[in-house]
Amino acid sequence: DRQELRNVFTPPSTHSWQPISHEHLLNTVEHQLGRLSYHVTAESHGLSKNGSRYFGLLEIGEPDSDRDYQTVIGVRNSHDKTFPAGICVGTCVMVCDNLCFSGEITLARKHTRFILRDLPDLVRDAISGFRQLRADQHNRIEAYKSKKITPVEGSRYIASAWASRKFFCHCMPVKRGH
Repeated sequence: DRQELRNVFTPPSTHSWQPISHEHLLNTVEHQLGRLSYHVTAESHGLSKNGSRYFGLLEIGEPDSDRDYQTVIGVRNSHDKTFPAGICVGTCVMVCDNLCFSGEITLARKHTRFILRDLPDLVRDAISGFRQLRADQHNRIEAYKSKKITPVEGSRYIASAWASRKFFCHCMPVKRGH
């Protein structure tokens, strides 16, 4: 929970390495979401390696949206120099403690000297860039929904995709109430 994030020790910075707290990264993401009129509707957080690695998922509600799918923002941060602070945005994101990290838009920022200065703009740009992608996705998803196929055709499409191995997507849904 949020209190656990607050309690994680953030190591002191060095000349070339400026770690940020997990909570600071999460707060930066939420602040930029608010500025763009988005709000968090569900969230899930995890820590590993004695709190030195953070992984989070934020399901995003949008103004006047009645869609049957949601935008999710993945967040990750490390204090052990394993990976940079990062966010990924999309309808199908993956944030995993095995270090898989993907979404339709992904950005990362190393923990270097000016991370605190640069982070808000990077997060805002990633979230803003998702608006056009979201519109394109909505049109694609609606086209999928309107396409009528028979069960036999569906089986053929699935078999063909599996055989070509070009269709590959991992989704990590947000657990409601967590």
